[in-house]
Amino acid sequence: MKKVLLVNPWIYDFSAYDFGIKPVGLLRIGQSLRSKGARVDLVDCLQGCARRKDEYGFSKIRKEKAEKPDMLKNIERPYFRYGISISEFMEKISAFSEIDEIYVASGMTYWYPGAHLAIKLLKERFKNTPVILGGIYATICHKHARLTSNADIVWKGNFLDKECFYQSGFYPAYDLLADKEILPIQLTTGCPFRCTYCASRMFGAKFEMKDPVSLFEEVMHYTRVFGTKSFVFYDDALLYRNAEGIKRFLRLVIASGVQFTFHTPNGLHARFIDEELADLFRKTNFRELRISLETSDEGVQQFTGGKVSNNDLKLALRNLKEAGFTKKDLGVYILMGASYIDMEKTMEDIIFINALGAKAIIASYSPIPGTLDYKILVENNIIKDNIDPLWHNKSIFSELLMPAYVRKAREIRRFTSNLNKT
Repeated sequence: MKKVLLVNPWIYDFSAYDFGIKPVGLLRIGQSLRSKGARVDLVDCLQGCARRKDEYGFSKIRKEKAEKPDMLKNIERPYFRYGISISEFMEKISAFSEIDEIYVASGMTYWYPGAHLAIKLLKERFKNTPVILGGIYATICHKHARLTSNADIVWKGNFLDKECFYQSGFYPAYDLLADKEILPIQLTTGCPFRCTYCASRMFGAKFEMKDPVSLFEEVMHYTRVFGTKSFVFYDDALLYRNAEGIKRFLRLVIASGVQFTFHTPNGLHARFIDEELADLFRKTNFRELRISLETSDEGVQQFTGGKVSNNDLKLALRNLKEAGFTKKDLGVYILMGASYIDMEKTMEDIIFINALGAKAIIASYSPIPGTLDYKILVENNIIKDNIDPLWHNKSIFSELLMPAYVRKAREIRRFTSNLNKT
């Protein structure tokens, strides 16, 4: 029997928060390998690291202060390794005598120090075992990962065929997780929009949707087996073609009579939130709704892809409030730090959102290789091509380029926090 080890590495960053994140892709690989007869184990560096969960089950993550890489030395804020201690990691991997293959996940591109450290320690422990690195960093920064990670194989794109996503009864190996209170689910893959700042298309250009009945069966499976009743959607375009997709799914949820809770931290398309969908959200207990806007500047909206307009947002919020949602559960993402959005305009955006009865949620800008934004930044000599992925960090990119950004950003965040409380 082939013995396989899955590893979800640490997060290295200035801040991190657990909004129900799980190594879903890694666990899909694990289930696929199981179906072929392999024995699969998981070492998750973020498992069991929740700190003070909020009312929805989300939390801060346990952290230890880490040494900053040289290019981050001038950033005044402390830098952390989030997750279990290195000694705990070594204890976990030492429990396995023989392993035939190791699969390591990678999240955000600028979290790569965690993947690199995990691979280093794994190769010291299992000297003759091949290590396969996949995920977001491995795909978007494929060359960097090949040259620096020390993995034997660096996989670009989706490791599994898309058929696995649609196959009835093929679920991620969530049984390997210790905490199954909140689980990610997915109705769609891909996105029909082409926003200039988004790298979604690098993981599959075509928008596709699974049968909502299959998703409902999956949710009921997790409820029966694990007792899970709280779920997180991380779809890029959950509401697209909503009559045949999310609306059908939510009607099945209502018909079941089971009380679930759903969350949407990835951001929803305001254009598709009509009266019917807003009512379905309310009846199926959607909480902490997050809606994407980025900016109220109509020119920038068109420049970045035209996926949403101010009027789309106004209608969506009106429908949600008429359905019974209040400001507490309505957050709208505003982008801060992009070169084409003036900081004063960001202040106007925040006031605009609050005037509509919603909370403004600041999303710091991050340049992602493969996007049109990144190409323009390179062409205008604002950044160099193939820069170290640490530069992609949303917490520091604008800070490194614009010295006055730090003071203004703090001012904007304080202003936003106070306005959201009113």
